[in-house]
Formats: sequence, C-alpha cells, structure tokens
Amino acid sequence: MDAVETFSFQHMNFDISPAGFMIFKGAILDAMEHDLQTDFSLDAKDGLSGLVNYVGAAMLFIRKGCALRAQLLSSSWQESHDRGNGKPRKTEQAQAEEEEGDGEFSPGGIRPERRSGDSDGSGSSGNKSSGSSGNRSPTNGGMKAMSMNLPTSFTEMFTISATVMGFGKGAATWMGDCLESFDAIVAHLGSAGRLQEECRTLVLRLSLYDKSIIVLPQFKACLLAALRSTLPKTWTTDHEEAWTWLWDNIVRILEATLDKIPIYEEALQTALSSFSPRQRYKVRSDMYTRFFALCPVGQNFFKQSNTRLHFIADRVLSMTAEWFKDPKGMVSELSALGLKHVGFGIPTELFTPFVTATVQVMRSYRADETIVEAFQWALILTANVLVRTILEGSTVVMKAVNMNSIKSLKTAVAAAPRGERATWLLHIQVGDQFISPLLWALENGSVHVAEAVLKDLLTIRADRARYYFGADTLFEKHPDIVKRLSDRAPQLLPVLLDGLVWRSHRTLENGQKRRVNYFVRHMLIASGGEFSPAIKWISSSGDPTIVSHPVVAFLVDTLWLGIVKTQFIYSRLWNVLSLVVFLFAQEIIPMLMDSYGRTTPLYWTLFVCRMFSYIVGMGRLGLIQLKRMWIWSRNTMKGILAEIDTDGNGEIDYEEALEALHRFKDTVSSEIKKAIAVLRGNNDIAAYEEEKKAMANKEKNMYNRISFAVMILLAAMLGQEPMIYCRNSPDWPTTQCPEASPELLYRYSIFAMAAMAVHWLMLIDMAVFSTEISAFLLVVREVMVEVRQFLTALSFLLLLFGSTIAISCRNCNQGGGTFDDMPNAVLSLLAITVGLYQGDYRDLGQDPLLLGCVFIYVTFAVVLLLNLLIAQLNRTYEYIYKDMLGFARLNRASLIVDAMASCPQAKWKKFHQSLAFDTRQEFDEGDLGLAGCIQVLEPAAVNRQAKEQVVRFGGSTSKEMPWPEDKARSAKGMDQMEMLEAIIQKTLKRMNTTHKTLSRHSSKDEVGVSFIGSTIQGNSHLNSSSHGLVSGSDTSSMTSDHS
Repeated sequence: MDAVETFSFQHMNFDISPAGFMIFKGAILDAMEHDLQTDFSLDAKDGLSGLVNYVGAAMLFIRKGCALRAQLLSSSWQESHDRGNGKPRKTEQAQAEEEEGDGEFSPGGIRPERRSGDSDGSGSSGNKSSGSSGNRSPTNGGMKAMSMNLPTSFTEMFTISATVMGFGKGAATWMGDCLESFDAIVAHLGSAGRLQEECRTLVLRLSLYDKSIIVLPQFKACLLAALRSTLPKTWTTDHEEAWTWLWDNIVRILEATLDKIPIYEEALQTALSSFSPRQRYKVRSDMYTRFFALCPVGQNFFKQSNTRLHFIADRVLSMTAEWFKDPKGMVSELSALGLKHVGFGIPTELFTPFVTATVQVMRSYRADETIVEAFQWALILTANVLVRTILEGSTVVMKAVNMNSIKSLKTAVAAAPRGERATWLLHIQVGDQFISPLLWALENGSVHVAEAVLKDLLTIRADRARYYFGADTLFEKHPDIVKRLSDRAPQLLPVLLDGLVWRSHRTLENGQKRRVNYFVRHMLIASGGEFSPAIKWISSSGDPTIVSHPVVAFLVDTLWLGIVKTQFIYSRLWNVLSLVVFLFAQEIIPMLMDSYGRTTPLYWTLFVCRMFSYIVGMGRLGLIQLKRMWIWSRNTMKGILAEIDTDGNGEIDYEEALEALHRFKDTVSSEIKKAIAVLRGNNDIAAYEEEKKAMANKEKNMYNRISFAVMILLAAMLGQEPMIYCRNSPDWPTTQCPEASPELLYRYSIFAMAAMAVHWLMLIDMAVFSTEISAFLLVVREVMVEVRQFLTALSFLLLLFGSTIAISCRNCNQGGGTFDDMPNAVLSLLAITVGLYQGDYRDLGQDPLLLGCVFIYVTFAVVLLLNLLIAQLNRTYEYIYKDMLGFARLNRASLIVDAMASCPQAKWKKFHQSLAFDTRQEFDEGDLGLAGCIQVLEPAAVNRQAKEQVVRFGGSTSKEMPWPEDKARSAKGMDQMEMLEAIIQKTLKRMNTTHKTLSRHSSKDEVGVSFIGSTIQGNSHLNSSSHGLVSGSDTSSMTSDHS
C-alpha cells in the first residue's frame, strides 16, 4: 500500500484517466502474452489485470485527493511565512482598490489625504489610548517588552519548537537543510520531476551528517508545531492530515535512497580514480562517439575544438562525484551553467541521448552494477537540474535575444505585465542564479537587440494611475551598466543617455523656455549613498563625444558648480600663495636690496620667504605625493587581496599574504617600467586605445608631474642655499660670505630660474574654470607634437650642413656670420632660418661653394620644412577643433573624479540632499511626474521637441495587464522588408476575395467560366511568385502572370 501511494505521489502531475489505464493494461497483457505465450496462464493474466486495476484506481483516487491537498499545503505554507514575517495577506478587494487608484503614483499628482480613522501608528486608536491613560494597565510595558522578544517568523518558531522538544542538536544541523528544501518541495508538488530532484538533493545533503543524529520523525513534530503556532486561527484537521500525508511520502522517498548514498559515493570515487589518463581520454572520446551515433543532430551543437570538448566531458565525469561532497554548491553551479545554455540555445531534447550514451560508455569500461547505478543516478540528477534550469530560464525574451530579432523581442515583451516589463528584460531568476537578457545580448554582440532593450526600458509610459519608467530597475539590477556599455558597446552609451532626459513639447514664457527633466540620480548617487563611479567610467573612456552629451555635460556642470569648484579653488590657493612668496624671495626682495641697500630687515624678510618655500611649500608637496602613493598602494593592495582571497572568508593567511606581496612588487615594477618607457617616448608599450583613455587624465598627470618637479627643484635649491652656507658669518642672515662662491651662486640661480618657471606652469591648471581657455590650451598641447617633429628635422639639417660647411670653409669671408667651425656654422644657419642673420648674402658671394650650400639649406629648412609645419599645424587644428570642447569637458570631468575621491562625506551628503531626488517633478503644469530627476528650464530653440515623449495609454490601470498595442508606433518601427511583406499579403488577400466573388457567378456563361479559370491559374502562379518575391526572387513572373 505504501509503495503504491508513494508511486502515485511521484506521478501527480501526469494526466491519468480510466481510459488511459485500460489502454495501458491491454498493452501490458498483450506484451506478456506475446512473450510468454503458453506460460502466461489465465490465473496469471487475471492476477496481473487485477494488480494493474488496483494501481490505476489508487493513482486516480490519490491524484484526485492530491489536488485539494496540494492547494491546501501551498496556501497554508505561504500564509505561515507571510504572517511570521509580519506581512498580512491582502484581500482581493484591497488589492483591486490599490491597483485602481494609487494616489502616490498618480500622473495627476494629487495625493489623497489620510483619514483620521486610518490606522498608521498614530490614528484614532492611538489617540484613545493616550486619552485614557488613567485606565492603562501597569503591565503594558512589560507585555510590550515580552512581545519584542517573542519569535515571530516561521523559522524562529521552528527553532523554538525543536528546542522545547529536546531536538536542539538536530535543529542546528540537518533540520535546517530539510527546512530549506521544503520551500521548493511545497511550491512544486505538482511537478514530479522537480519533486524527485528536490528529494534527491535533500538526500545528498542529509548524507553529509552522521546517520545517528538524523531522526526524520523529529522534523515532522517540529514542523507541525511551528505551523500550528503561526496559524492558530486557520489550522484544522485537514491541515494536519495534509501535512502528515506529505511528510510521510517524502520520508518513504528519502529512506529508499538514504542508505545507498555512502555506497554510491565510495563506488563512484573508486571507479573514477581507477582510470589512468589514457583510459580517461578514451572514455571521453567514446562518450562523443556514442552520443553522435545515437543523436546525429548533436554534432551541430558541439562545434568547439577537440580540447574544449574533452574539457566538457571531463567536467561531466567530475560532477557526478562532486554531488556527494557539496550538493548545495552543485545546484548553484549547475543553475549558472544551465542559464548559460539558455543563452546558447541548446535544445533540452539532447540531454536524454547524451546521458544514455555516457552511461553506456561507463558500463563498457566498468561492468560493476553498483558503479553504473551510482553513475547513472548522479548523472540523471545533473541532467534534471540543467533541463529544469533551461526550461525555467527559456523565456520568450531570452529566445528573442538568441534569435537576434528585434521583431521577436517586441512581440515577446508585448505580453509582459506593465508592472513587470522591466524585470522581463533585465532579470531571469532560476534558483539562486539569474541571467540578464540585456547583458547576454551585449556579450553575444547582439547590439541591435540590446539597443531595442534599452529604448524599451527608457521609454516613459503612463496610464491614469501611475508612470512606468525602467531607469530605476536598470540601475538597480546592473549598477555598472555604464562601464559595461563603455567596454563592450560604446555606441550604445548615447542611447542610454538619451533615455535619461525628458523634454517637454510645450514651451513656457512666450515660447522662450522649455521644461527638461534629467533623470541622473543613479548617475550621481550609488546604491549605498556614495558618489557613483559613472562619471569616472565615462571620463576613462576618453571619448569627447560622450562627454559632450547633454546629460553628461549637465552632470559635470552640476558637480562643478555645486561642490567641486569651491574645493578646487581652496586647493589651488596654496599654489598662488607659494608663487607669490617665491616671487618675493627671488625677484622683488633682491630688487629692493639693489635699490635701497642690503639692510638687515630685508635679509630677514628674504630668509622668512625662502624658509616658507622650503618648509611649507616643499613639505606640502611632499605630503601630497606621499598621500597619492599611499592611496595608490592601498587601492592596488585591496584589489590584489580581493583576487587571492579564494576561500571568501575575508581573512588572509600567511601564504596569501606572501603572494599578495609578490604581486604588489610586480605591479610596482611594471608601473616603473611604464613610466620610464613614457619618458623615453616608447609608443610600443601602450596601444592607441589606451592612449585615448589616458587622455582624460593627461591634465591631472601633468599637474602631478609639475608639482613633483617643483618639489625636486626646491630640494635642489635648499642644497645650494647661500644663507645656509653663510650661517657662520657674523653678519648673518646674509648671502655674501666667502663660503658662497660665485659657482655656488650660479648653480643656485639656475635652480631658482627653473623653479620660477615651473611655479608659473602650476597655474595652468586654473584654466579649468573656463572650457574655452582649457580647449585652447589643449590645442596648443596637441600641436606641439608637430612642432617637436619640425625641430627634430631642423636639428638634423643644422648638424648636416653645419658640419659640412665647416670642413670646406676654414678661411671664408665672415661677413655677418662665422662658418669656420661647426658650432659657429650651426648658429649662423639657425640665425638665417629664424631671420636673425646680421650679414648680407652678397658677402657670401665670394665663395660660390658656401653660397650654394647655404641656398640648399634654406631650400630644405625654410621653403620645405616651415611650409610643411604650417600645413601640419593646420591639419592638426582642424582635427582637434571638432572635439576640443569635448576634450576640455573631459579634463574637467577627470578633475571632478579626482576631487570627489577626497570629498568629505558630510559635504557630499548635504549636496545630494539639496538636489531633492525624492521629490517628484512636474511634466506639465499640474501633472506631477516621476522622482529621481533634476528639472531645469532651457532655451526652447536649443533642442526642439515637437512630440510628447511620454507614451500614454487609456483603459485598465492594473499592473498585471500588458500595455495595449500602439499601432502608430508599431507601424513606424517596421522596416522596409516588413512593410513589403505586409503589402504583398494584403494584395493576395484582396485578389483571393475577388476570386471568390467571381466563382459565385461562374455558372452564368462560358466566357465567365473561362475568365475565372484563367484567373485561378494566374492566382496560383501569383501565390508562388509572391513567395518568391518575399524571399528575394525576381518580380517579372508575378507581373506576367498578373497580366
């Protein structure tokens, strides 16, 4: 009886009928009679017939009762968890009222006022209690304290019940696994395959514990006690019987396999370890040979290289043994693998022949039935998890993405409930794993499908009750969507940014202004409230076009004016102060000494200014450099530790620490080599794309190098400071003493001159206040490359002709220049080039050879190189001019990212609270729209908008209803081939209607009959030719047949 009940329990989802059982019984009896013939007696036939009838009647009876029990189990399980978590179930009327009119999301923007009698924690009941404080019980406070400590959730009630019953050890070990699996078991009572999978997984998890502590009836007692506690009002005897029936059937399934698991594990481990590498290779090869023989179509899906196929086969063999070590981890791993197969579009029908072929190969190498049974049991469980994951993950959206069809994607998402439309496009959950159709389209290179997904998500739709906008869901599911698009599909970044801005088609202030809403909350604020790295990712791309997009430009300007500008000014005031003090110390005070004498007050002032430059200026720059080194080292070490912490426990042991130190050392060495390569001008180190991405940080890197140079020069000046050398002089402070030799003063003046120039160069960073000046400096910097090439070629010509002329011109007439030796000849030629030659060409006429050499030099240097430089500068300017404002914004964005890294949290929090992202902004007057945006008024002529961007629909406002089809937008979205196909289908339908009309009058005269016959023949040819036209065939046959 128990076996029949368990058998029926495992087949509840099959459609069983009396007629089907009669056919099944007849087939079995006929097969037995055919095989046994005379040995199959009438008594045996009657006995078998009666057994089949009994099993069939039992299955019909159990299946009929199971439907009601399954519904009762599912509802009570859900209710117990909802009530335990403080989530009371809403009635259907309350749900309908909420769907029909939710004032909080109303497009009209009118929020209904809460009635005084509503219960919100401060309603009328609270007022009554406060008003009758004299009748309050003295134990109310104690009761509240006790209620706060009482268990509320179902899991807590289960633990308390187990502890009270004396099963605390089991509750802390194996009962937790049972309770965790019960959620899936109850949810999938109607699926025999899923129920079998969950029971097998639970058996594997229980096998990890000592068998002596596993007492299955204890779990039943704790389960029923927890259910009674959480459902005190709705619990009945029907619930008791249903839950007892469910657990008894599960126990029979578990006990049938629980004792076999250790035997299976030992047999499988022994079998797999006994294979030599050569035998294992042969097994893997035979697996595919047998599979392709059973299912030839499988060859179309296994198209990888031979080494990849062997890797897959080896993982299949290893997974069968890994089930017995970590069953929970295997479910997660196989779920992730199954979701990948969803993206690959692998048919689930291939798993059965693959499992059959693999088992046959294992049987041919290991004939032990225990090994084969264990291998088959584990392999079937693996296939069941994969097939289930593929079936659950193969949504219509994923199928459309795999087909790379925008039309199929639109058809698939048209059936989505309006409240879940964004989730359909971004999140497919299977177990504890999920896959994103959008990211899968990006990884597979389906750029057009990914673009269609982004446009659909970022389209604002509205009904009478609420607005729907997928931007929040997009950034919630994929916070790094900007980085992914920058790396994989930069052409989709404008699509994303275009969807984050809304412009009104109505103007204000007599047509002068227009409302614009920038939905930039997630571009500014990350999920944890910190500054979002979106601007960093965009600036790191090095694309001036993206930075010039209105959304990014608005973000950059908002951050610059709101928080970074003041911080930047304060940080650069030190540079101005250092320059002023250095100017006084090196120029103004010495000039005053020359005018008014070298007095003691002036010397003391000079000493104070120079010490300020050495101690404060150089010390501050040194601390900045140390801080940058510390930040870089800390971030680099964090990344290395995150990579090597493979166990994920957050702790680093001694071996991992050593490996981290070695990796950090290698990283520092590589960075030093890169820096040396950049100084040497070696372009082979960095590719063009890396140089483009580094352009965003050029200004910041240049400022860092200049500040480092200032620090080095100040240190050199300190080493040559005359006042330090004259410290023993009786007239100190002074710069004149025997120790301060002229050579020392000369070296000091060289360092001071270079330091003065570099101090002024530090102020170039102030050009960021004006994008126009920053763009001009960018152009100057870019054209300097051409000037450098010109100077290189000019230097070569100067050395060439200078050395040549000096050999043949030992006693030439000097005139305005000297050509007797190479240095003087080079200087004279350079003076001729720049127009500073003091002599006359007629003085060179006495030596025709010298005159000819000079003319040849002028031809190459002045006529050729100078004009070529002008042409190159013009071409470079034209190339840079298109994007120079974009590069200037790129520079500002890079400075903003650098400044936000050191921005105080209090200041940042105050800034983003001032933006009021939680406040809903109007679309039009009185139309309260969406939150998460910043509304501005821009000139109406800048970006004209003639059509409403919000797509509005009438009809039902339920979230479960899909959006009605917008025929106008659908027709607009059709491509040319779809329009051609629609026209042909319409023409064929019209001609068929004409044919039917003529056929009704075919008996009137012979002429009509003959005409209709020719029309029918023409229509048949037309149908075939029209199909040919759709597939790309010639249209001439259709034209002739129609004629």
